[in-house]
Amino acid sequence: MEVRHGPPEAVEQDEIVTEDNVYDKYDEAMGFFPGQVVADLTVSFFLLVVIVFLSYVVPVPLTEPADISTTTYIPRPEWFFFFYDQMLMFFPGYAFISFGAVTIPLLFFLTLVALPWMDRGPDYSISKRPFIAVIGFLIIMTVIFNMFLTLTRIPNFPG
Repeated sequence: MEVRHGPPEAVEQDEIVTEDNVYDKYDEAMGFFPGQVVADLTVSFFLLVVIVFLSYVVPVPLTEPADISTTTYIPRPEWFFFFYDQMLMFFPGYAFISFGAVTIPLLFFLTLVALPWMDRGPDYSISKRPFIAVIGFLIIMTVIFNMFLTLTRIPNFPG
C-alpha cells in the first residue's frame, strides 16, 4: 500500500478518471463563499416567498378562545403529530400506550440513525443498494400511510 504525502493533485483537463485512480485526484474546488452562500440565500429567499404567499392565500382558521372550564373539549393533534397520533390508534389501551408512544417511535428513530452503518458500500446507485432502498422505501411508506390514516379520521374529530 502506497502512502501519499501531501495533498492529492488536481484532475487535468483531458485526464480519464477510472476506478483505480478516482481517490488519487480531486475535482476543481469551488469556494464556499460566495458561490454556495449565494445559492443557499437564493433558494431560502424563494422558499420564504412561497411560505409568505401561502400564508396570505390560505390563512389559518381561528377558533374561539380557549376555555379552561369546559369538560367537553376533545383535543386534536397538530398536523405534524398526525403519524404519532395514529400510532396510538394502533395500540389502544393503557397497557399499550408506552409501546405505541415510546417503543415503536424509538425503534423507528434508531433505524434512521443506523441506516448509514447498515450498508457501507461505495455505490450511490439505488439499483446497487437494494437493502437500503427497501428500508428507506418502507420508512417513507409507513409515515405516509400513518398520515393518510389520520387524515381519514379528521372528519370524525369532534368540534
